[in-house]
Amino acid sequence: MKGGTKVVVEPHKHDGVFIAKGKEDDLCTKNMVPGEAVYNEKRIFVQNEDGTKTEYRIWNPFRSKLAAAALGGVDNIWIKPGARLLYLGAASGTSVSHVSDIIGPEGVVYAVEFSHRSCRDLVNMAKKRTNVIPIIEDAIYPAKYRMLVGMVDVTFSDQV
Repeated sequence: MKGGTKVVVEPHKHDGVFIAKGKEDDLCTKNMVPGEAVYNEKRIFVQNEDGTKTEYRIWNPFRSKLAAAALGGVDNIWIKPGARLLYLGAASGTSVSHVSDIIGPEGVVYAVEFSHRSCRDLVNMAKKRTNVIPIIEDAIYPAKYRMLVGMVDVTFSDQV
């Protein structure tokens, strides 16, 4: 998306996910924290009929398995506004930040990551996104963090 280019944003078949129609069709999410990029991703601004602007963040399917699945046509990602999600293998939080956008302020993401280096970025991102709860623990030992996690609608594993 080039600056100044007229972009039309349309809802995707998955709630909370959008397609930015332009030279290329880009997957995007509505930024829950306008004015803030999480990982230097491209952002686009769309003028609303009432004169306000809505900010969207481009969601790169080459950096996110979840974005690749959504763009690739998977029937249901089970993540929608208001959902409660356990995200295993959160890394620095790039995909988690888009999940945060999708679920909105009524949802919650329990983001589990073991690497202290990645967790630093994850924790910093979560400071601005109140629906993200970072958990610094090894995902393969749920007994170590089960007391921190409430009931969830979806578990997503992004581990290698």
